[in-house]
Amino acid sequence: MDDFKDHLITYLNRSRQAVLWKAEGLSDAEVTRPMVGSGTNILGVIQHLASVEYGYFVQCLGFTITDERYAALEADPEPSADMWVPAEISRQEIMDFYQRAISAADANINALPLEAPATVPWWRPETRQTTLGRLLLHMNVENSRHAGHLDIVRELIDGSTGLLKENTNIPPYDATEWKELQQKILSASQSR
Repeated sequence: MDDFKDHLITYLNRSRQAVLWKAEGLSDAEVTRPMVGSGTNILGVIQHLASVEYGYFVQCLGFTITDERYAALEADPEPSADMWVPAEISRQEIMDFYQRAISAADANINALPLEAPATVPWWRPETRQTTLGRLLLHMNVENSRHAGHLDIVRELIDGSTGLLKENTNIPPYDATEWKELQQKILSASQSR
C-alpha cells in the first residue's frame, strides 16, 4: 500500500508543478486576465487549488485551518470567490497561499495511512465518510483537470503548451508545422 500512496503523491506533485509552471514568466495582468467566458484565469485557479488542498487534506481529515486567506474565501458570499483574485490582493500572496496549503496538505498526507478516515461535508450523504486514499485520488483528478484548464489558458496568452517545463510531452514543431497541423485538423473538421 505504501507504494500506491507514493504513486498518488508523485502524480499529485507533478500536477502541482504543472500548475505553478503555467504562471511562470507572465505579468500580473496576464495571470489574472479571464481568457474564456467562464472567467478562468491562471491566478484564480491557483487560488482555488490552494483552497481545495486545505479543504480536503486539512478540514476533511479533522484538522483546523488557520490560514487567513482561506478564512476570507470561506466567508465570502460569492460562490466563485475562490476562482478570481481582487486587484488589491497580490500575486505573491496567492502563490504563498498555495505553498502554505501544499505544506499543510503534505504534512497530513505524510503522517496518515491511506485508510485514515475522512469526512467530506459537501459530498452526498452516502459518500461523505471516506478515506485519505480516496481524497488523494480525488485531488489527483482535481489538480490534473485544472492543470489542463491552465494549459489552454496559457496557450491563449502566449502560445506556451505542455505538461512540464522539462518535459512538455508535445511534438517539437516549429510555428509553420503547428499552423499546418491546425489547418489539417480544421480541414478535417469542416469536411464532416
